[in-house]
Amino acid sequence: MQKSDLPRTIKILVAGGFVNSLGSALMWPLNSIFMHNVLGRTLTEAGMVIALQSGMNLLGQFISGFLADFLGARKMMLLGLTGSALIVTLIGLFPIWPVYAPGIILFGLMNGFVFVPLNTLVQTIWPEGGRRGFNYLYVLNNAGNAVGTALGGLVAQISFRWVFLGNAISFIIYFMVVVFAIRAPAKVQKMPEKRKNHSAVLHAPGSPALLALAMGILLVWGGYSQWTTIVPVIMTQRGFSLPFYSFLWTLNGIFIVALQPLTNWIIRVWAYGFRRQFYLACFLIACSFLALRGHLPYAAYLLGMLSLTLGEMLILPAVPAAAAFLAPQGWVGTYQGIVGGAASGGRMLGPVLGGIVFDRSHGSQIWLLALVFVSIGLLAFIFYGFLENRFRRTSDSSLKI
Repeated sequence: MQKSDLPRTIKILVAGGFVNSLGSALMWPLNSIFMHNVLGRTLTEAGMVIALQSGMNLLGQFISGFLADFLGARKMMLLGLTGSALIVTLIGLFPIWPVYAPGIILFGLMNGFVFVPLNTLVQTIWPEGGRRGFNYLYVLNNAGNAVGTALGGLVAQISFRWVFLGNAISFIIYFMVVVFAIRAPAKVQKMPEKRKNHSAVLHAPGSPALLALAMGILLVWGGYSQWTTIVPVIMTQRGFSLPFYSFLWTLNGIFIVALQPLTNWIIRVWAYGFRRQFYLACFLIACSFLALRGHLPYAAYLLGMLSLTLGEMLILPAVPAAAAFLAPQGWVGTYQGIVGGAASGGRMLGPVLGGIVFDRSHGSQIWLLALVFVSIGLLAFIFYGFLENRFRRTSDSSLKI
């Protein structure tokens, strides 16, 4: 199926995702700055709030994935969009610590009700699309992130209130899109009687491969998160100003859009299965950490970001597609929730261990920690490959990758 054959509903869904990601990106890069510079809290307090928010997001992804199978992904997504919009509106109107701290933590929970049901909707609406549906969503989300992060600083200079209110507006727009344009998945699939018990998910034929998949993405995110949390500190220690670091993420967004033909060619010619995509992604992400070893010139960070982005482009759309492939009828949302929650777990674990290693080694061993994360993640994906082979032999399921 060519891009021109992309279902209209998927086009609308991913376009709405662009608007939503743009609004969210106004806020998330500035949370620590807002807490420290505007609300006068310590960085320790800011870190604790962000960690709690991530934990609630993990919980939200698990819960929303499970409930999506019983109540419908569309309903769960509308719940998440409504709750998220109300919370950030409240923060925008009352930007004080007693409102912000509990609000932003609860926001993590409600935001978890958006993205797992969104992946479930993509799979439900266009199951024959396989990886491609998730890839379109991934590209548009990252394009929105690139625009939002570029605008966030400008909006914050006017008023931090509008950072939060702008995010609320994006949630409201996406809510309207889902209400008026997304119809098909409102119907919930009837589950086989033996799968109505929640524990039955662990006994489905694809569950061993799912657990290996979840462990792999958790570990890879643990390594990847060093780029988002520890690397800016390392770069400033080595004499680079923050704009040099910010430019790396501008390039990340540009690469994700511009290098789609390259990754599509790689997938078509060599990495045509999930396993090969995971293996190559781990290798590329691991190579990116070599930029952190020693006092290297800025060009090394540019090459590191290129390698990191190529790996990210291979693995992030493939993980939800693989989870959809493994999911038995009626458990698509639950499987998406498990891999989504695992990714959130990696984003929680990575910064914690990275901070400990940084404090003890002054940053000199961060590259090694990240490499260990991704190397163990690769082992998990190799194990996944064996389990996926077994699943394919024992299942009549099929999904075009």
